[in-house]
Amino acid sequence: MPNGYILKSGNSAYQVSDLKSVQNMKNHHKAKVEAMTLDLALLRSVQHFAQAFKAKNVSLHVLVCNAAAFALPWSLTKDGLETTFQVNHLGHFHLVQLLQDVLCRSAPARVVVVSSESHRFTDINDSAGKLDFSRLSPSKNDYWAMLAYNRSKLCNILFSNELHRRLSPRGVTSNAVHPGNMLYSSLHRNWWVYTLLFTLARPFTKSMVSERLRHRRPIHCAFLKGP
Repeated sequence: MPNGYILKSGNSAYQVSDLKSVQNMKNHHKAKVEAMTLDLALLRSVQHFAQAFKAKNVSLHVLVCNAAAFALPWSLTKDGLETTFQVNHLGHFHLVQLLQDVLCRSAPARVVVVSSESHRFTDINDSAGKLDFSRLSPSKNDYWAMLAYNRSKLCNILFSNELHRRLSPRGVTSNAVHPGNMLYSSLHRNWWVYTLLFTLARPFTKSMVSERLRHRRPIHCAFLKGP
């Protein structure tokens, strides 16, 4: 991306100040690279991020929604919502809505939502087939970490599909992508049981990707020509 502008975000000063990563991007792409703090578990932080980005008056041609929380113990964010749901889906949803005008003004533009095949193993409807909002942000008694993750990934796909339907006539496309099973990533770091299971499953997983290669599918999706 010569002469381009790359913005990397993270929810802590450590993540956004990963100088080696930022410097590598600068050297490889010969582009302007900047890091900003964004905490998806705090809607106020999302709003501040969007305001700060808009103040830069730059185009936004690709927005990759890649953050994920997995195997967390039940907790509520400061906004009063279950953490996995807010970090994996609602924070991204809010961010895209706040930057929608920039995306449309920058068209052609694309949103890439990193989801997961695990969306197949859940649903968000009640027994009557209607959307059950209590399943999105469950109480402590109704919480199961894996199910919360699966539901958030289903929300990712539904959001991406609807975003594409609404904005594609304005030159903004949206795609959801499964990056591959993250068995060589740190996604399972929050509970030792998942760490053990992921380790045992590695030899039998066809869609396993390494930490180094796990970004390829989202990047391919971001720059692939066509909708």
